[in-house]
Amino acid sequence: MVSCCVTFLLLLAHKVGLVEYLQVHGDKIISKMAQCDFCMSFWLSVLMMVAVVWITADVRLMIIPLVSTPIARRML
Repeated sequence: MVSCCVTFLLLLAHKVGLVEYLQVHGDKIISKMAQCDFCMSFWLSVLMMVAVVWITADVRLMIIPLVSTPIARRML
């Protein structure tokens, strides 16, 4: 489920032009990260899981980004 949400958000960010904006106007680190779909899917899934962990108080869920990132990358 996390992989599907991350893939949808990344495709939407590409469609809206947010990724290109970050590549041009971001600092050195953000610009390099915006060029890598694998990096963006990892950090987006980490952000999603931080919110879920905060709501559910189950820290074991933080392992999910390690599994969902390759799946999201494959779906892109």
